[in-house]
Amino acid sequence: MANNPQARTHPWFPIEREPKIMTMDKPLIIESACPGWQPGGERFPAVPRTIAEQVREISDSVKAGAIAVHVHPRNPETGHMEMSPQLLKEVMDGVFDEAGDCVTLPHSWWPVTGGEVDYISHTDELLELGQGNKYVQGSVILPIGHYAERRKSHFSDATTIAGIRHLEACKVKPVYLLYDSAAHWRFKRAVLDEGASTWKPYVMCLNFGKHDAHAIEQDPWSYLQLITNYNMVQTTIPDSVIGVYPGGRNWLPILCLGIMMGASIVRVGIEDCYWLYPHKDEIIKKNADTVKMAVEMAQLLGRRVVTDAREARSILGIELTSKL
Repeated sequence: MANNPQARTHPWFPIEREPKIMTMDKPLIIESACPGWQPGGERFPAVPRTIAEQVREISDSVKAGAIAVHVHPRNPETGHMEMSPQLLKEVMDGVFDEAGDCVTLPHSWWPVTGGEVDYISHTDELLELGQGNKYVQGSVILPIGHYAERRKSHFSDATTIAGIRHLEACKVKPVYLLYDSAAHWRFKRAVLDEGASTWKPYVMCLNFGKHDAHAIEQDPWSYLQLITNYNMVQTTIPDSVIGVYPGGRNWLPILCLGIMMGASIVRVGIEDCYWLYPHKDEIIKKNADTVKMAVEMAQLLGRRVVTDAREARSILGIELTSKL
């Protein structure tokens, strides 16, 4: 066989003829979620409290590779998360000065106690503060029918559609959060099919392991959950950029799988994560550490991490309307 020329030119397993597999051949946006809503202090020292600490931690995360940020600012006097456009501006001004341009993807809705959620008031205040969408380039949209238990606030069809129309008219990109297997269908039928949203690509982000979202505490079903739902969204809403937002104990394996499946944006950080690994009791020491892990993971898998805010906005379909 060794002396057979035909065997050398036509091997039994011609691996060099295999075509490329292009699933991961796309740039990856990493989003940092910090400082989040969790109690800090002795329980979770990674949570920054003062304005300076918040600016430093978010800036370190941007410098580490998170070109997009999701920020729930902290009131430095109480240490509590506060839904305050003015406080968000103060923190993000420091981040822009320290780390430069980045994509802001906060939530600009307000949970009206005992009533319908307000998607408009805080959006307008942030737009006024930024003389454009500097502080709110995109804003998260919770699933239709969601009920914010703490404030008894409801996300109805009518309120959600009105909010999406307002966001798009103001050049604020809706970022659709998918908490369960039917959320993408509800958005498609009530919003996309009815023409309430026309701004493509649609940013559809699968939420796993966080409050009210897909449960991922069991292996291997956690992975099958992501594979199934990712493909359902991809098939149902082909004009979409798909994100994977993992939380809870199993965030790291789900993050890895999301990167392997070709997600265009992944979220990491201390907002919905506490433990560093699913099988150990080591807690996250610094938000930027989770960003570094995501960057290293992407690089090991051969994916390019986006570090230019302009490119990230282009992928997400966002137009910056403020002067930087």
